[in-house]
Amino acid sequence: MVDYEKIGFKCGVEIHNRLDTKTKLFCGCKPRFSKEKPDNLVKRKLRAVAGEMGQVDSAALYEYLKDRTFFYQCFPEETCLVCVDEEPPMSVNKEALEIALQIAKMLKAEIPEEIHVMRKTVVDGSNTSAFQRTAIVGLNGVLKTSQGDVGITNICLEEESAGKVKKDGNELTYRLDRLGIPLVEIGTAPDIKNPEHAKEVAEKIGMLVRSTGKSQRGIGVTREDVNVSIKGGARVEIKGVQALDMIPLLIENEIKRQQEMIKKGEKPIEETRVAKDDGTTKFTRPLPGGERMYPETDAESIMVTKHMLSKIKIPETWEEKAERFCKILPDGMVDQVLKSDYLGIFEKLVEKYDPVLVANTVTSTVKDIRRNGLDTDLITDEILEELFSFVKEKKISKEAIPKVLEVVCKNDISVLDAIDKAGLESMDEKQLEKIVEKTLNDHFDLAKEKRFAPLMGLVMKEVRGKIGGDIVSKVLKKKLEK
Repeated sequence: MVDYEKIGFKCGVEIHNRLDTKTKLFCGCKPRFSKEKPDNLVKRKLRAVAGEMGQVDSAALYEYLKDRTFFYQCFPEETCLVCVDEEPPMSVNKEALEIALQIAKMLKAEIPEEIHVMRKTVVDGSNTSAFQRTAIVGLNGVLKTSQGDVGITNICLEEESAGKVKKDGNELTYRLDRLGIPLVEIGTAPDIKNPEHAKEVAEKIGMLVRSTGKSQRGIGVTREDVNVSIKGGARVEIKGVQALDMIPLLIENEIKRQQEMIKKGEKPIEETRVAKDDGTTKFTRPLPGGERMYPETDAESIMVTKHMLSKIKIPETWEEKAERFCKILPDGMVDQVLKSDYLGIFEKLVEKYDPVLVANTVTSTVKDIRRNGLDTDLITDEILEELFSFVKEKKISKEAIPKVLEVVCKNDISVLDAIDKAGLESMDEKQLEKIVEKTLNDHFDLAKEKRFAPLMGLVMKEVRGKIGGDIVSKVLKKKLEK
């Protein structure tokens, strides 16, 4: 077993989480991935500039010297002149700011009286302006964990980057619908004790953000960067970790990599590495420093008053939610729902519908559909509300839920259209009785011997998704008793 204290292990994490707001952070564009084709293409060359201290950041210079050309895809409702850096930013999104301040209060952080927007030099093409706008909204917070308190060094509100589409030699293409979506970044002090502790810290921060009810959902919404160093080694930032379960393996492999270098007499250097699917990493660029920061002169400062903070309420804690859910859900479901991307809509739906049915749908059913390779991002809050209203109105049976959602994800259509396409309209008992009678006539020997189980299977094959199994069982038993 590794003695992490003995090897001088130091580790901190940065959690990046996209926020669910009505507009982007500095413009009025829709903060979503477009379903339309790009309607314009912008070509750019980017260069590194000196930061506030008058020096050019080494990571930015490294990217600049690659001499790449960038192309940016624009979309009708998700891209504007601010996104392509042809117009100054608008005022900061107040909804996003309030969410970030709420998170700062939850982490007991010190909130500045005046918030300043800064430019963080980024020359890898992920931003059309060659910088990312970011603002510190909280400092010196604390996160309670099973292995003691972990310091929160900073909580920032910033722009999400553009999404990379393809690379062709020295030409890279990005899509601008993702650029500018509000993002909260939470960084910890190097207080993490071991690889499993790092996973716990990342998970707790992610759950804390989701407890606001304002986290986007889907693959890539939350990303973790992990900073690791050991005695005689160097701080390495592992970027782009999306699976919590990969964090311990990535840390262990980085420790081994640095230990092997030290044994060979080589000196590890500070650098940024990217996480690979097999738990290893590869070099991307030197570690960035403070030289990349400089003031954003086009964005106004934000005054944070006591009155403003008094209106920002801390949401229900995770423990309080768990206690409340235990009253309406089986124990095994509580943790699944708490960690689900659909936590927010679950809390809304259980006010009107069966909690266990809703919980099973947003956890097990959605997970099964995702495993089958379908795009579950299409299962929106609106889709779920429509679905459960149809179940309550008996337009479809609860058994039809998996099939309806599968059709929605395959075709990107409404619940009503999915029901029609799959032929899942609910039937009444009179219609069911005809199908049961036909089944008994077609399988006379089974009916004569009153073999309930095989007959039940035959009827369900005909009516599954159109009427509940409990009703089928009742009708079939009644027929067999005659």
